[in-house]
Amino acid sequence: MTRRIVVLALWVLLGVPVVLLLDFLGVPLAFAIAWILVFAAAMLIAQQSFLDESGAWPPAPPQVLQRGSDVSRLAWSIDTRTGMVGPSLRRRVTALVDRRLREHGLHTEPADAADVDAILGPGAHAALTGAVLQRADLERILQALERPPVPSTPERP
Repeated sequence: MTRRIVVLALWVLLGVPVVLLLDFLGVPLAFAIAWILVFAAAMLIAQQSFLDESGAWPPAPPQVLQRGSDVSRLAWSIDTRTGMVGPSLRRRVTALVDRRLREHGLHTEPADAADVDAILGPGAHAALTGAVLQRADLERILQALERPPVPSTPERP
């Protein structure tokens, strides 16, 4: 508030001599005051920030819009020759498994293999953390996910 008062006082102190000088040079008083007010308004507008600087910089790259449906992409995600599951389907299944394990207070990576296998069936932890996820392991994990969750959590040592 005091800054505005000081700025206004400075404008008045600087504007009065300019108006007197313009009046001395023969410029009508109302015209001189009007131009000083226009100049003051232009200076106030020039102090404004017209760019939104509140966001993170540099901005995130635009997201690539994928064409087609998820169903078609996931359908081609299993190699019929080798039975190997592709990365997009593996990410989806891992997200579902993580959600199910969080219901039991576990996470896929730091969890003990016995705890994960107790919830999702034998061999589930090895299939999820292994280098390659096979079609048979995927079917077994999806069937385990379709079963209702067991209300008790496995015992931990």
